[in-house]
This record gives sequence, C-alpha cells and structure tokens, in this order.
Amino acid sequence: MLRKLLVAGGDGRMLRMARMLAGSGFAVSTLGLVSGDEKTDGVTSAEALLFPYPFAVRDGRVPTLTGLTLHPEDVLESARPGAALLAGRGLEPFLETPDLQAKGFRLFQYESSPAFLERNADLSAEGALAQALGRTGDALSDMAVLVTGYGRFGRALAQKLKTLGADVWVAARREEQRLAARSDGMHAASLSELPDVAARVSMALNTIPAPVLGREALAALPKGAWLLELASAPYGFDRDAAAALGLNVEVLPALPARYAPQSAARALKQVSLELLREASL
Repeated sequence: MLRKLLVAGGDGRMLRMARMLAGSGFAVSTLGLVSGDEKTDGVTSAEALLFPYPFAVRDGRVPTLTGLTLHPEDVLESARPGAALLAGRGLEPFLETPDLQAKGFRLFQYESSPAFLERNADLSAEGALAQALGRTGDALSDMAVLVTGYGRFGRALAQKLKTLGADVWVAARREEQRLAARSDGMHAASLSELPDVAARVSMALNTIPAPVLGREALAALPKGAWLLELASAPYGFDRDAAAALGLNVEVLPALPARYAPQSAARALKQVSLELLREASL
C-alpha cells in the first residue's frame, strides 16, 4: 500500500483523519491544517495526495484551517508524476491542462464507495436532527416537517424525524423517490406542489443543492417557521427573500464536520484506506 501521504486542506475532519492515518503507521504531511505546515516538503515526496471531501474551492482556493492560500493547481504542479489523488468530485477540471495531464495522475473519488456515502448521509441526518430539535418550542411529535429531496441524505433525515414522531412531508423531483417516501410511511409531493405542502408545516429542511423553494413556496410557509438550509451551493432557496418573509433561516453546511468530526474523520479514513489499496494494485 502507498505509505507517504499528503493531506491538502479541508476542515477538522481532514485534520483528524490525517492524525488517524499517522497513528496507523503512514507517513503523513499536511497543508493548511496546522501551524507551520505550509513549509512541508511532503508535496513532492507524497505517493498519494488526499484532498478534502467534499471537494470545493472558494475564490480559486481550497479551504484551510490555518488561512494558508492553497490553490489546487499549485499543489498538483509540485506533486510527483503518477501520484494517486484522492478527492471528492470537483477536482477533475484542475487536471485538464496539458502539463498536468502529462504527469499521469491517478484520480480516486471518495464518492465511489456506497458505504462511505451511506455513512456520510447518516451523519449528516443526525447532525441535521440535532439542529432541528428545540427550534420551535414544539416536540417533534407535535410538528409537521417538510424535507425537500429524497436522496441518501434526505431519506436518512426523513426516517429519523419520523422515528421521533414528526409528521413528515417529502417533496422530491422523481416519482420513484416519492414512491419510496410513501413506502417509508411519509407523505410525498412533487416539487410543483411545494406551495400547498409548505402551508401545512412549521419547519422545512432542504437537502437539494438547487433552487427548488421559490418565492411562492416560501410565502406559503407560516410566518415564524424555521427553514434550515442543509445543501451545498447554489442552495435550495433565496435566504434574503426567506428572511424578508419573516421566516427563521439558518444555513448549516458540512454537518458531519460540525456535528461529529471524529466519526466523520473515521469514515474518511476507512474510504481512504480502501482507495489507497486500490491505487496500490
């Protein structure tokens, strides 16, 4: 198995994972995760570079804990030819220049593991549930709650809410998702029916990274209702418009890192070990 690793940027999950891997006998360097690590020579010596999950850049930079300016292309240009790259989806465009294509990198994606995706969805759902509890003053058993989206995350979240007694409505794009929601004991509606459903609930939790809650649906939510944004950019609704309508709005990205960073790091370590074994074949 590849033993010399560089963990390049990210949040607390990545730092904890780096320490776990070091504790398992790997030679691990970091960039942008601890003070002074910008001086590391680990980039050029690393057999594998581990980028964050999910992979994202802000203003052309990979997020870091130390404030280090970390451009993915700079890291890749310094990396050894043929190195394995572990990353969330989104790194691919940075590998398309002729110079980087010539380096023969091998890309492995965390999302290729269904077990990892299921675990991440479960951690996200548990974190979202922890955020939802106590917001309205009502017990979940006295509440009707809307979950938009019924992918892995949305389904795990809806099931946890139902287990605790909430009256759960699911709005989903595809008919098969709505059928699955009904089979799981939820009410289900299409996205076009959101204005009608919104009027019935006191809390809405969005898991779709696309603008699905338009002004009509937002206006239908009872004034003072809670609206939690759990998806990534471009998000599911206009936050300013929602606040102007008297809704309580909160954006809660990266829930596994916020809620259970140790468990999230453990899941990342496991999928990384699987991908490193694959890269070593």
